[in-house]
Amino acid sequence: MEDLLKRIVAFVIFVLAQVVIFSRIHLFGVATPLLFVYFILQIPLDYPRWGTIMWGFLMGLIIDIFTNTPGVASASLTIIGLIQPYLLYVFYPKDANDGRNPSVRSMPVLNYVLYASSAVFIFCLLFFTFESFNLFNFVDWILRIVTSWLVTMVFILVFENFKR
Repeated sequence: MEDLLKRIVAFVIFVLAQVVIFSRIHLFGVATPLLFVYFILQIPLDYPRWGTIMWGFLMGLIIDIFTNTPGVASASLTIIGLIQPYLLYVFYPKDANDGRNPSVRSMPVLNYVLYASSAVFIFCLLFFTFESFNLFNFVDWILRIVTSWLVTMVFILVFENFKR
């Protein structure tokens, strides 16, 4: 029950932070921090997969409602919730037995950076592909994916550093 309460509080904090602060940031007109994906990255490997997918869908749906991106965040975050356990399984040390909570403290730093980077990159690729739904402006699409991925990764690594 305590874990559920912590997760609900974190859920509310990430939604509020994204809606109130991060959705209004557009560095150079292209880079938007999409920090809410960090919530899904923190779900441990032993958490039920249906739960991870459900958290991703609910968070994406609420973000979609408040940022006027119909279905974009919910579809992208649901897919990340689906593949997150597989990505974590690839990058998490096999000999660790601490519940497999993904963080810089429980994983080698390089493994965590690769895990988070790959998940955030896939999320940004999905998010901006669904948002544009066409590839007419290919350079802008690539620029938005790469810059948002980089800005989001910087924020995630800063948060991980503060958690330590």
